[in-house]
Amino acid sequence: MRYLAQTLSALAACCVTVSSATADPLPCQGRYSAQSGSVTLSADGMVYLDPRNRREGAVDLTYEGCDRITVSGQGMRMQITRSATSGWTGTLAGGGATRIFHFNAVTPRLIGSWMEAFGGGVTVQRGMKLTLLKGTEHQPEDCVFDVDRQNFSRENAAARAFMAAQGLVPPSSEFSRQDYFRAAEVENRTQTESRKGSARHIRFMLGDDGAMLPVARAAVRFREICRAEAGTLAPPRRMLDFKIVPIENPDGYTIFARVIDIETGKIIAQREGHVIGTGAEAMTLAMQDGAAQLIGDGVTFGPLSDGVAR
Repeated sequence: MRYLAQTLSALAACCVTVSSATADPLPCQGRYSAQSGSVTLSADGMVYLDPRNRREGAVDLTYEGCDRITVSGQGMRMQITRSATSGWTGTLAGGGATRIFHFNAVTPRLIGSWMEAFGGGVTVQRGMKLTLLKGTEHQPEDCVFDVDRQNFSRENAAARAFMAAQGLVPPSSEFSRQDYFRAAEVENRTQTESRKGSARHIRFMLGDDGAMLPVARAAVRFREICRAEAGTLAPPRRMLDFKIVPIENPDGYTIFARVIDIETGKIIAQREGHVIGTGAEAMTLAMQDGAAQLIGDGVTFGPLSDGVAR
């Protein structure tokens, strides 16, 4: 609890993603349980907290505007702001250290956090996992996708076509295929790849049985997900992630089809798909190639679920 309070007191400003994924889910407004401890990063921004030294507490997230959130708890109160280029960002300097915070809203109800503190010749890494306990009545519905700064029309079209090719059909007329995935751009934080810049991702959330869970895209869906009582929604356990890397000569894509454990951030399975061409159709073919290899390895995903816990 003491460490969590110290961390929160340092949160003068934050970002809600390790990536520049401005199309990632907005976090719900409400009260969150917060687990904190030592952290490592894996799978392009996924956060893994060391289970041996976790601490627990609670924080409240309150929107003061679409680009500003107040975080309060443990006797602390601070604002976090959204950057024009990289989601929510912030840096705190003082006491001989500089603290940089990153948060990744995996879903509107689940947020991973990563913090670096530099100073005195020492680098410290800490993190938090925030899980929504109870959302407020007045969710920021008007903020949903109002400031998407990147064009994901090609990725969105490719994802919809991929789902259709897989025979994935929404469970009712209340849902569309668009409700089941997120397109995002994630910074290349490692030096292991020769390319420069960022990779784009198309991500699906999977439940205990591999069913694909809806994510909040429309404002109404966002409100309902945030207002749902704890335990009434099927929790996401894994992520089906398509990491899209452009290639040259000839132009095309390499797509890494991966299944990632949300709790640990570890890659459970991975295969590659390759295709020549730069349109949505080519991207869909590469996604199908990678997914077919995963299926051949025994990985299953689908059908599309209404997201209600059974």
